[in-house]
Amino acid sequence: MSRRYLILIYLLFIYPANCFSQNTIDTLEYIVQTPVNNLLYSNYNKQLNTYFLNTGFNFSGKFSALNLRVLENFRSTLFKSTTNSIRDEQYLLLSGKYRLNNNYKFGIVGSSSFLSDDRNIQLNETSISYATLFSEIRVMKDLYFTPFGGYTNNKQFGEFDNGIIYGFEGVANNLTYPEFTISSQLRFRNEDIFPRRNLLRYFNLVVTNPFNPSVTNNIIGRYSSSRKDFYLPADSITSSSFDIVNNIESRTESIFFAQDGLVYNNFLNLFAFNMTGGINWRTIDRNTRYKTVDLQSPSLFDTKIEELILSVESALNYYSSSFDGSLRLTYAERDEKHITKPFEGSDESFFEQRSELESRKNNNSVKASVALAGIFKISGTDKLIFSLYQSKLRYDTPSQYNDDDRDEILSIARLRYSQKLSPFFEAFINLEGTYSHVVYIYASRSSNNNVNQVLRFTAGGYYQGADISSLNKFEVSANYTVYDFEDLSSSLRSFSFRQFTATDSSRLKLGSRFAFVLTGYIKLSEQADLNWGEFAERPTRFFQEIFADPKFILTYNKAYFGLGLRYFSLNTFNYKRLTKLPETKYRSVGPLIEVFYNVYSSLYLKINGWYEFITISDLHNREQSNLIMALNWNF
Repeated sequence: MSRRYLILIYLLFIYPANCFSQNTIDTLEYIVQTPVNNLLYSNYNKQLNTYFLNTGFNFSGKFSALNLRVLENFRSTLFKSTTNSIRDEQYLLLSGKYRLNNNYKFGIVGSSSFLSDDRNIQLNETSISYATLFSEIRVMKDLYFTPFGGYTNNKQFGEFDNGIIYGFEGVANNLTYPEFTISSQLRFRNEDIFPRRNLLRYFNLVVTNPFNPSVTNNIIGRYSSSRKDFYLPADSITSSSFDIVNNIESRTESIFFAQDGLVYNNFLNLFAFNMTGGINWRTIDRNTRYKTVDLQSPSLFDTKIEELILSVESALNYYSSSFDGSLRLTYAERDEKHITKPFEGSDESFFEQRSELESRKNNNSVKASVALAGIFKISGTDKLIFSLYQSKLRYDTPSQYNDDDRDEILSIARLRYSQKLSPFFEAFINLEGTYSHVVYIYASRSSNNNVNQVLRFTAGGYYQGADISSLNKFEVSANYTVYDFEDLSSSLRSFSFRQFTATDSSRLKLGSRFAFVLTGYIKLSEQADLNWGEFAERPTRFFQEIFADPKFILTYNKAYFGLGLRYFSLNTFNYKRLTKLPETKYRSVGPLIEVFYNVYSSLYLKINGWYEFITISDLHNREQSNLIMALNWNF
C-alpha cells in the first residue's frame, strides 16, 4: 500500500513538472492488437446556457472466422445567447476481417467523420470519408504485414476532393533472440486527393536487452512524418492571379526521437536505479501552394520551425518495512528556431521584415530539477509523507528585439501526517509551501520580476461508524505576490490573497435503505494590496461563498435515488478603508434529484438534475434548470 502512495505523490506532484510537451502519432488502424470493450455510452450536460451531448458505442466481436469492429461517436454543443450556435462532430468506423487460415486474413474498413459549426468561422463545415480493402499477412510468428487500398472523398471550405488512399502497416510483437527482444510498428499511408495530398510515415522500434535478471537496457527509436494539406481563403490578389477561390497550405511535421534507458533493480542490494537519456528533433514545415510577387507583404513567405530537445533523467528508489523513498534528477535543454523561407522574385525588404519577425520567436531553454519523496511508516497507525521539489529554468531569446529572457526558480515542499486514533477515526494534518521567483534579464521587462509565495495548512479527520460517516477538512491558505520593483504610480502594487475553507461530507444511516447525506463548504476569501517591506496590507475585495446540497437517499440493490435541496450563494464586498461594503449578491436555491445505478461493471447510469431560483442584486429574479446524465453499458 505504501508503494501506491509513493507512486501517487510522484504522478501528482513531481512528474508533471518534469515533462516537456510530447507528440504522438495515430495508432495502427488495420492491425488491431487488442479488442475494444463493447460499450454503449451517452452523456448529456445542461448547465447555464450551454447544452452538451456526447454519445456513441464501441463494438468488437468474433463470429467463427469473422471479426467485426464498430466505433461511433457523436458530439453536439448548443450555446444559447442572443443568437444560438450549434457545433456538431461525428465519427464512424466500420471494420470487418475474415480469416482464411492462420497466416492470411482479408477485410474492409470504412470511416466517416464530419464537423459542422453554424458560427461564421473558417472551418465551419468539413467532412472526410473513405473505404479500403486490406489483407493481413502473418509473415512469421508475431510478425504481421498489412497492405491496404481504397477510395476517399473530402469536403473543406466548400471544395470537394476525391482520390485514392493506399499504404501498409506492419507490427512485430516481442521478437525474441538470445540476447534481446524487439517490438516495432510501421505505418505508411498516402491520400492522393488532388490537388491535395495527405501523407503519413511512422516507424517505432523498441529493443530490450536484459544483461541479467537485475539489469535491463531499453532502446527506443522513432520516426514520424505527417503532411496535411488544407484550404484557406485566398486574398484578392492571389485569387485573381491564379483564378482560385481558396489557396492550399501544406503543414509537414517530422519527428526523430531516440532514447536509451538503463534499469538496475538491485543496485547495491538496496536500491532500484534507472537512468534515461534522449534526443528529440522536430520540424514543422509550412508551404503555401499559390504565391505571387504582386502581393507586397511580409505574409507572402512560408516558414519553418526546428526544435531540438536533449534530456537526461535518473531515479533512485528505496523500499523497506519502515521507509519508502525516491530521488529523481532531470536535466533538459531545448532549442527552437523559426526560419523564413525565401521566395524567388520577392521583394528583399519584405523578406527581411518577415525574417526579423520570425527570429524574435527563436528561443532556447535549460531546465534542471531534483525531486525527493518518501513515506515514513512510523507504526501501523502513524504515517508521515513528504515530498520536495526544486527546479530552475533559464529561458533565452537570441534576437535583440525580444526581451523575454528570464530565469525562474520553483520550490515546492509538502508534509502530511496521519494517525488512526481509533478503529473508527483517522486524523490528518497537511502543510504545504511553494516559492517561485521570476527574474527578467532586460530592464524593459524587469517591472514584471516577482516572487510568489504560497502557504497552505490543512487539518481534518475521517470518522467511520456503524451509522455515521463523516469527512471534515479545514484549510487556511495565503498567497503573496511581491514585485521586485513597485509601480511608481502606486505605493502598493504587490498583492495578497488569503482564504479559509471548511468542507463537510457526512452520511447518516436512517435504516437499512434510507440515509441522509450532506455535502457542503464555506469559503471566505480576501484580496489585498501588499507592502511586503512593512508586511502591511490594504484590503480591496472580500468574497463569501457557501454551498450545500442536503438530500435523502433511498438505496435498493445496486441503485440509489436521492431527493434534496441545492443551495449556493456568492457575496462580494468592497472596502472603504477597513469597512466592508456590499457589492454584489448572488443566490441560487432549488430542489435536486439524483439517480444512480451500477451493476458491477456492465451498466452504469447516473442522473443529476436541479432547478434553480436565482436572485442577483439589482437584476430581475430568474429560474433555470440543469441536468447532467451519464449512461455506460458494457455488453
